[in-house]
Amino acid sequence: MARSRTARFLGWIWFRDLRREGPDLPPGPCLILLNHPNGLLDPLAAAALLDRRAGWLAKATLWKIAPLRPFLAAFRAIPVTRPKDGGATPESIQQSFHKVHEVLARGGSVALFPEGVSHTNADLAPLKTGAARMALSSPAPVSIIPAGLVYGERAAFRHSVLLRLGAPIPFADLAGRGAEPEAVTELTARIRAALKPLTLHGADVRCLALAQELAWLMAEAPGSRVDLEALRARVQGLLPHLSTLPDEVLASLEARVHAAQAWLRSKGLRPDQVGHPYPGVEVLRWLPRAAARLSLAVVLLGPALLYWPPYRLVGWIAGRVTDEGDQTATLKLLGGALVHPLWALLLAVLAGLRWGWAAAWVPPAALLVAGLGLPHLERAAEDLQAIRGFLRRWDPAVPELLEARRQLLEAFPELKG
Repeated sequence: MARSRTARFLGWIWFRDLRREGPDLPPGPCLILLNHPNGLLDPLAAAALLDRRAGWLAKATLWKIAPLRPFLAAFRAIPVTRPKDGGATPESIQQSFHKVHEVLARGGSVALFPEGVSHTNADLAPLKTGAARMALSSPAPVSIIPAGLVYGERAAFRHSVLLRLGAPIPFADLAGRGAEPEAVTELTARIRAALKPLTLHGADVRCLALAQELAWLMAEAPGSRVDLEALRARVQGLLPHLSTLPDEVLASLEARVHAAQAWLRSKGLRPDQVGHPYPGVEVLRWLPRAAARLSLAVVLLGPALLYWPPYRLVGWIAGRVTDEGDQTATLKLLGGALVHPLWALLLAVLAGLRWGWAAAWVPPAALLVAGLGLPHLERAAEDLQAIRGFLRRWDPAVPELLEARRQLLEAFPELKG
């Protein structure tokens, strides 16, 4: 079945780069189980990247939010009443299971978040048992597919996302036992073990944070286009190594990393720009293209600036409505989908009143041009960043940072990717 057109369209708007890694989904019905780090962006990203349409299990309270109902219908969402939301009964839970089993019996697939809640915690939240019980009680043979979502910058507009699919979780030895408590507990543990290496989650908060900082320092591309699969693999490779280090060694490593980060921030540089040789052939090949991109960016800047006020307004409101990192992007997406068309309508009315109704088409056209021109503006911004890196290449601190990088690569081969 084709991917959701709605998800692909919204994903194209929000994300600059969507990438999927891992094996293809097996034929037949699948339960696709994902971590849940970013609110409503998680089903959006996964649905845009999966190679088949899937029904989504969603908390029943979402149907109370009127603007979400068209999206829930487009995603073929299946409501489930959670005990924490109140109103959950054995009958309501059984009804949700029945709807899932109906989809699976037809050969369809269902995706859900076994953590049961979106969060910003370092480790996976304790998994609910619903996914295991659905699989063990399914009337049709089903494949359980773990999948990890990794974001370049969770709350940022036009950043990157990775969907990392894993191999099917074996549970043939448990299938004949049905939803017995012991079988459910064992399968839930297998699901958790399969999910963790596909994500950026880890039980040791300090080591996980340091592993991510080290992995980002070794990134070889702009943050919005960094290879998230390589970053995920580096983090997962570093965690066992870092967990064996004494506290004083960890503290020394953290101090060195934070000093490097502070210098990069002060100079406005990316890690991949430090020590880049900028060979003449590369610069000469880049210059004409960069000049053309920057010239066109000047033309696109007008329509983009016209919609800068609602963009900033949505970000400002999201930052004050919630301080939960996993909900910020959701508020920005929903707020932008509401505010930008209203802003275009307001400008259209004002233009029509001032210059005649033929001019009313200009603001909506400007919104379309700004949206289509976003990738080009982003490339132009990278060109300006490249110029900054070129001008900073002789900074006195560069040799020291390069030596620190060499020592890190020697101490942690996992950073080589």
